[in-house]
Amino acid sequence: MNFKILAVVAASMAAAAANAAVTDFTVNGTKVTAAQQEEIIKAMTARGQARTPALEQAVKQNLIANIAVLQEARKQGIDKDPEVMARISAVSEDIQRQALVGKYLQAHPATEAELQQLYQADKTRWGDTEYHVRHLTTLTEADANKALDRIRKGESFEKVASEVSMDQGTKAHGGELGWVPAAIPQIGSLFKGMKKGQLVAKPVQIQGGFDVFQVVDTRPAQFPTFEQAKPRLARMVMERRAADYVKNIASQAVVK
Repeated sequence: MNFKILAVVAASMAAAAANAAVTDFTVNGTKVTAAQQEEIIKAMTARGQARTPALEQAVKQNLIANIAVLQEARKQGIDKDPEVMARISAVSEDIQRQALVGKYLQAHPATEAELQQLYQADKTRWGDTEYHVRHLTTLTEADANKALDRIRKGESFEKVASEVSMDQGTKAHGGELGWVPAAIPQIGSLFKGMKKGQLVAKPVQIQGGFDVFQVVDTRPAQFPTFEQAKPRLARMVMERRAADYVKNIASQAVVK
């Protein structure tokens, strides 16, 4: 006798029996179909939950509770309350707006050419070199110059930063900022051409103070591949497309 085949058949029968346990039912006359239950179970198993009779029963009991409470709310006229009606209307309108934009985006997906163009622009902006940077922040330019002089005279950047820096996030780590590209806003361009161990020539004014930077090391840019960046780029394209679509509709509205 082939026990392996029997085991497979038994497993299939068990699975069929489990699925068969989901049937139509009614709650005070309101029908809930097996298909509706299956949709919920499908979503839950997709998130990693095992399909078991206990899960099926939990889904059923949750539906019963939700429907019964909704029925009681309507019985008491909650659905006619002006505040509730306004909230329902607002949710309904939001769903309709999202559905409209979603429909447009589905019909106008991001193209490979768009993603490649955006990727190349990002890569160019990022630059060929990344810089391992330390910094310290002081309130005044005079204090920043004093710190800069101490470092130039031989004190370690880490020691000076730990003593005088206002940046509490990096102070305890000797001003460590990690690896940054030349594309980083406001300060990235400062590091272009700087060598390992080099300090900036003078303090840099930032919002709320002055910064002193040191390039600890340099390396070739660790820019992600196109395939790695693709999901992020697609989100960017679709967000822009959605914003442009909404803006275009609004621009055609007749406002008096």
